[in-house]
Amino acid sequence: DVLRQIAKLGGFLGRKGDGDPGAKSIWMGLQRIQDCIYGIQLAQELGELA
Repeated sequence: DVLRQIAKLGGFLGRKGDGDPGAKSIWMGLQRIQDCIYGIQLAQELGELA
């Protein structure tokens, strides 16, 4: 499930008994994705990536 993978980026461990991820881990995962996107855009602007 995509939401669980995003939450794992935000620190959710996803162990068998952990239940569903919370809003904080989902939010932090989305922030990490956004940071990666900003990094890629910056590298493209600087000519580091094609």
